[in-house]
Amino acid sequence: MEQFTPPLKVTKVLWEMPPQGWIKVNCDGASRGNPGRSSIGYTLRDDEGNINYACGMLIHETTNNEAEALAIVEELKYCEAKGFAQVILQTDSLLLNNAIEGIWAVSWVIAEYVDEIAKAMSRIHVKLSHIMREGNCRPSSESST
Repeated sequence: MEQFTPPLKVTKVLWEMPPQGWIKVNCDGASRGNPGRSSIGYTLRDDEGNINYACGMLIHETTNNEAEALAIVEELKYCEAKGFAQVILQTDSLLLNNAIEGIWAVSWVIAEYVDEIAKAMSRIHVKLSHIMREGNCRPSSESST
């Protein structure tokens, strides 16, 4: 066993521009203390990578999962209010991604948010995907694809 070296797996993580006519939203929620002081943030970018809107705000004291869910709710409300009909939503919360897609059971703590997200997604065309934390932001323009 002393000579054993496990295989190294490398995953390249990049933010990519959305297809023409789509808006890409990257959102995140955080909690210090879990539960504790919490905040949410999201950024909307067009098909050229330009920032259309960015929002960050403190929210009530809560858990990281509730903050992640609230970030998605707020960005979907914004997209719907502004008339964005084709939205690519990326979250770094695998729990929220899988709960919204119905893969994992929904915790009672976030069930109301997941219901609200599903209703919003039925009114606008949303492609939901999980992205690694490192890709949940857009690097400088010279390194993006």
